[in-house]
Amino acid sequence: MQSQWPDEQSLKLARREFGKEIAKFGRDQIDEAFQLVHKERRSGNSRFEWPNIDAILGLLTNEGVFTGSAGTLAHKIYAPELPSSTKAERKQMAKNGIADMREALGF
Repeated sequence: MQSQWPDEQSLKLARREFGKEIAKFGRDQIDEAFQLVHKERRSGNSRFEWPNIDAILGLLTNEGVFTGSAGTLAHKIYAPELPSSTKAERKQMAKNGIADMREALGF
């Protein structure tokens, strides 16, 4: 930490930059993030060299985090954009959508 912020002025600037973001999280969430950081470092992920605060905050917010080959967001269940329907029903929905767009554009 002292190599990144060697004096009081640089430490104050770091607190100003990251303080509000860090304060949004509870002690348990931060502890969980550091457990993930240690896991990532053991697996050779150089993104988590100390002290990469942006990367650690990314673990808390799940922004762009990659563990393994697929990333942590891969566990989310796929939710189809369209409701389950037959081919004829999907064709009718498409026709209705095109008609709505034409009407909105004045065609």
